[in-house]
Amino acid sequence: MRFRLAAFLPLLPLYFCAAAGAQEASGPPGVASQSLTLFTGQGVNHNLPGIPKAIFSGNPDWDKSYYNGLAYERTRKTLGDSFEWLQGNPLGELRHGYEVIFMQHHGLQDNTELGATYFLRTPNLELGPVRVNFGAGGGLSHAFGTPTYEDGPAGNPNKHYRTQFSGFMELEWSVAALPQFALSLRVQHRSGMYGLIAPRRVGSNFLAAGIRYNF
Repeated sequence: MRFRLAAFLPLLPLYFCAAAGAQEASGPPGVASQSLTLFTGQGVNHNLPGIPKAIFSGNPDWDKSYYNGLAYERTRKTLGDSFEWLQGNPLGELRHGYEVIFMQHHGLQDNTELGATYFLRTPNLELGPVRVNFGAGGGLSHAFGTPTYEDGPAGNPNKHYRTQFSGFMELEWSVAALPQFALSLRVQHRSGMYGLIAPRRVGSNFLAAGIRYNF
């Protein structure tokens, strides 16, 4: 039961941010949009649950592994627009869509990676002229080449898996005067998804920043 509960913990911020932001959402609800984002990221020597503490401490354990990436994002309408039975529920205020990201790694590994994720995103919270929302997604990624930076399984640490679960959690910041641009701060994650896709404790985590253009 602990595993099942832990799997749902990343969704809690989505629920509470949606409830808080439902009345503060900017822009008309149910409007689809597209975006392109240029990312740069650096690997951190932390498991996913330990990353928030590392960030708030201001002292992440950085590794010399990096990536540059380009992401295409298609945001659909809200869940309430797509599923009538969610209307009137805070979850119905969440926007949803998909992202395709291409990454080029360098440093401790030299390979390309292609990922596709389905995501949920909260309404914008208005902080004066600043807007912020929280998004999280999950899907699959495939490494073209050997992802040598990533952890291998305990019994065979030199074995690496090209296809793994791919996920991200991000804060998207923008200002009302420039709604077409945004700053994305995210955790980019790859793993075996508790052994469902690859063995437990394989994968990697990156902290990344990106400039997003909405159109």
